Amino acid sequence: MSKPRFPHIRRIEKWSLAVRQHFWMKSIVRRAACLLGAVVAAVAVLALPGTPALGNVSGNALYSPSSSNEALAYNRMIRLQHSGRANGRLLASFERSGLGGAPSRYVIRQSTNDGQTWSTLATVGDGETGEGHPWNTLFQPFLFEFPRATGGLPAGTLLLVGNVLPPGRSTTHFEEWRSTDHGATWNYVETFQIGGASAKFEPGGVGAGIWEPFLIMNSRGEIECYFSDERQNKEHSQKLVHIVSADGGRTWSANADGSTRVSPGEVEDVVSPTQSDRPGMVTIAVLPNGDWIMSFELCGPNHFCEAHVKTSKDEGRTWGSGPADLGTEVVTDDGRYLGSSPFIAWSPAGGANGELLLTGMRTRFASGNGFSPEDHQAVFVNSDNGTGTWSWMPAPINVGGAGPTANCYQNYSPDLLPSGSGRMLRYTAARASGTYGCEESTGEANAGVLPYASDFGAGDAGWLNYGGCWSTTSGTYVETCGGDGGNKALAGSTGWTNYTISGDVMITSGTQAGFVFRATDPRVGADAFNGYYVGVSSTRLILGRENGSWTLLSQAAIPGGLAHDRWYHLTIRAVGCRFTITGSDGGETAPIAFSHTDAGCFTHGAIGVRDQSGTAAWRNITVTNPGR
Repeated sequence: MSKPRFPHIRRIEKWSLAVRQHFWMKSIVRRAACLLGAVVAAVAVLALPGTPALGNVSGNALYSPSSSNEALAYNRMIRLQHSGRANGRLLASFERSGLGGAPSRYVIRQSTNDGQTWSTLATVGDGETGEGHPWNTLFQPFLFEFPRATGGLPAGTLLLVGNVLPPGRSTTHFEEWRSTDHGATWNYVETFQIGGASAKFEPGGVGAGIWEPFLIMNSRGEIECYFSDERQNKEHSQKLVHIVSADGGRTWSANADGSTRVSPGEVEDVVSPTQSDRPGMVTIAVLPNGDWIMSFELCGPNHFCEAHVKTSKDEGRTWGSGPADLGTEVVTDDGRYLGSSPFIAWSPAGGANGELLLTGMRTRFASGNGFSPEDHQAVFVNSDNGTGTWSWMPAPINVGGAGPTANCYQNYSPDLLPSGSGRMLRYTAARASGTYGCEESTGEANAGVLPYASDFGAGDAGWLNYGGCWSTTSGTYVETCGGDGGNKALAGSTGWTNYTISGDVMITSGTQAGFVFRATDPRVGADAFNGYYVGVSSTRLILGRENGSWTLLSQAAIPGGLAHDRWYHLTIRAVGCRFTITGSDGGETAPIAFSHTDAGCFTHGAIGVRDQSGTAAWRNITVTNPGR
């Protein structure tokens, strides 16, 4: 049997013999168990996916290959902050493998205009020499900028670490390169950890691979490298560990074979007491209270690679109550969880604690584990340092939801990069598009914080559609399919509570259209969400509650009626359980205003637009704090 083209997709623990023999399953043996249902719908162990929601903006191409001989996935991006005149420059790299055994190189892409355009700054190849080198498979790059001087190296020094494999994928090498000129040139430092192949590459074998390095610097100037380790597979199928460098990455506390060189050697961070569990894909963010928080997936026969978080109060010396502590599974209060390759980031916007932003390859329902409509397109949000309630928002771009191809794995290990203020969020991942069937795509949208505005001048970034046919043109958002399905599109965060939404709506055919507010648990269907709808028709302005059925709460007549193709301005103020609705056609008739108190109301949710039994258009949508 030939080796899989995407050997890094290694986490499926439940599969039938027939599925294992299928090419698609061979190509994803290192991905999460949750991917199986998306690739082979006949696999009975997974629930069928829900009707998908769709976003229309696919982002800009960060990198498009020059031939069909390149396989792409994964992405890591940084914004330089300690590099003098180069501060603000974006640098990115990604998995890149040469199909057919051809040597490959990491590509370092740069943007000097905040992601609008990209160019190649440098390429970095296998640093080892000798027979068989250079190797062709360059997985899991990580870019790191020194925030302070350490080990005789200045602040702004860059490290690139990655997992380099030979054509046979019989071994896994963490290689390291350094740049002292902001990424223009790179020097190979060393191969600092070595593992074998994954057990999934060698049927019946014992895995010994190492995967997914992540670097962070503590307040003592030490660099900590976190990664997934299979080298003790007989006791633990996989565990999360870290090693430490006190000299800027020149040497590490564990030797290349994992044995202790100096204290603390290799530190265990997440080690399940169940041998078959596979915690992996660690990423870390620093919280404003000084704590660190890690995200990771938990795969295995009894898991769907669900995302967990776990905190450290001592900069990584200990995590939670110890290695056996598996942290907390992240589930939103409307019943969604992330599965496979999570990535966490902290943003300074959104309140005293800022916001934690967490994404992953897949999105599932906590009840039944089926894929939710937002699969491949959700970012989770938390404003309490990772404790308490999580909400979600649409991802800034839609990179699609197809399974793996010969040279692309869409949305595997997407990257999140908040803007300096935290008001915007950049999302980057591989997308199966372009001349050769794959490219790295990137784009940004509001990070789920108020105030919010959408003039649709750049499409519908950050919106998700549930039914209907949507497009943007001349600053308007248009739905053209109509019907009785209550077509809707949502934006913002399901965690928003009190706010004022304002915008214009135009009925272009049929009977009714308007705005959605405080929406959670959306699905395709006429009344398929929890929240509220304010709509206009030819004769009246209505407010109603939606929760799988429709309840009219209040209404008012529109003097003189409302004809098709006329803009009507609506303002909805939601504070607590009291809603104040104002409608105006711009002066031809007197404005309408009424209020309603809904006892036991829905207290939070996203905003959106909706039509019913007709088609419509919207423009100039804003969301502000309620007093403004």
